[in-house]
Amino acid sequence: MLHNLILFMIMAEENASFYLMVLVAMSDHELHDKEADQIKKIANKYKIDFDPHEAAEEIKNHYKNNFDKARNFYMSVVQNTEIQRDTIEFMKEVIYSDSKIHDKEIEFLEKCKKEWGVN
Repeated sequence: MLHNLILFMIMAEENASFYLMVLVAMSDHELHDKEADQIKKIANKYKIDFDPHEAAEEIKNHYKNNFDKARNFYMSVVQNTEIQRDTIEFMKEVIYSDSKIHDKEIEFLEKCKKEWGVN
């Protein structure tokens, strides 16, 4: 039973990690195709079924484009330091994927790094 709970918690953290990738991509209020493709590529690498466009719509509907509130929620879910570090690296990949680095993306990334204490 404890093993199942631990697996559930890890899955929740991984899912939140992908939502954070979508949020960093949406920080300019648009999920670009190259960013979505990069997120799907990361998900496929780890055999995780994740649709970034669906997640973006869910975020828009639930958080009404309040990205700070969404970021704070998903960050609070990710407690495992290894997943935090991986999430930071994945967010960097998403940021660089469209060859356009926006100030809001860097600001989002830096807030995550600071909150989690990741360099």
